[in-house]
Amino acid sequence: MTAAFTSSAPGRLCLFGEHQDYLGLPVIAMAMNRRCTLHFSPLAESHVEVISSSLGPLAEYDLEHPADISADLPLGMALRSMLEEIGKGPENGWRVRIESEVPIRAGCSSSTALLTAWIAGWLKILNGSFNVHDVVTRCHKYEVTDYNGAGGDMDQFACAHGGIHRFGRGDPQPLQLPKGTFVLGDSGQPKDTQGHLRRCKDARIPLMPLIDSPAATLNPDERVLLEGTRINRDLESHWGLKMTSEQAAGKEMGEDLTQHHNVLRDVLRLSTPRIEAMLTGARYAGAWGGKINGSGGGGCAFVLTPETAVQQVQNAMMLAGASGAWAVEMDRGVTCQE
Repeated sequence: MTAAFTSSAPGRLCLFGEHQDYLGLPVIAMAMNRRCTLHFSPLAESHVEVISSSLGPLAEYDLEHPADISADLPLGMALRSMLEEIGKGPENGWRVRIESEVPIRAGCSSSTALLTAWIAGWLKILNGSFNVHDVVTRCHKYEVTDYNGAGGDMDQFACAHGGIHRFGRGDPQPLQLPKGTFVLGDSGQPKDTQGHLRRCKDARIPLMPLIDSPAATLNPDERVLLEGTRINRDLESHWGLKMTSEQAAGKEMGEDLTQHHNVLRDVLRLSTPRIEAMLTGARYAGAWGGKINGSGGGGCAFVLTPETAVQQVQNAMMLAGASGAWAVEMDRGVTCQE
C-alpha cells in the first residue's frame, strides 16, 4: 500500500462501572466525538516518522530491522509485534502525523484512542484491512498486558467499537442513549492513572468474594470499601438493563451518575477540589448530575444536562476552573479512510 490515508479513534466517557472493569464487572461506556486522528503519508525511505501536531517529533522506527524497534512506548511495541507476527514489512516507509481533540492525561482514553488508531492503520498497511475484535485484543495486550498495567479493557472496547455499549459480559451490548446532552469539562490537572488504578484494584480484589456477604472479620475500612463497590456495581447493573429496552430519563440518570461519583469521591478518594467545583457549578447551572471520568485524581468530569442548559453549564464549569468544556455526542469507533 502506497496511498496516503487517515485512521481515527474516539475518546470515551464511562457512564457507569468506573473502576470495576479490572474487577471482572461490566461497564457502560460511550465513544464521543472528540477523536484522535493519524495522517499516514508514504515515504521513499524504509522507516517511520511519528510527529505530533502539538508536541513535534515523537519517534522514529527502522522498518528494515523490526527487532531493533524500541518498545519503550506502546506505539513501538505494537509496530514491532505486528511486523514480527505478520512476517513482512510494508513496501515503503511512512510519516504519521498525530492530531487529537481528546484531552490528554484527563481520563478520556487519549492514549488508547491513539494506540487504537495506530494499530488499525498498521493492520491496513500490512494486511489491507483490520478487524475490530483483533484491534481490541492487540490494543489491550500492547497497552496493558505487556506493560503490566493495572487497568481493565473498557477503554480498548469503547475506542474500537464506538457507540454506547455495555462491555464485560460476552459480546458488547448496544444500549440506547439517554435524553439530554453530555457536557465534558477538563480540570487541566493531570492525573496519576496507574497509581490510582493499582491502589483501588489492590485494595478491593481480595474483598470481591465477599461483596454480597461481608464477613464479620472485615475491619470498618474494608466494609466501607466493599459497600461502595457493591453500590456502583448495582448502579451499573440497573442501567445496563434499563438502557437495553428504553431511552433513559435524563434527570433520573443524572442523579445516579452523581451517586456513582459520590462513591468514587468518598470511598475511593478519586476526586479533587476543582472537579468538585466543576460538578457543583454545573448542577447549579441546570445539569441533572455527573461524575468524574476515568481513573481520577484530576482530569475530566462530565454531566448530563437538558439541551436548553448546555451553554450555561459550559460557562459554569469554566468559571469553576475548567481549562475547557464541550458538549459531546456519541460517535463511531475506529476507522481508516483514504
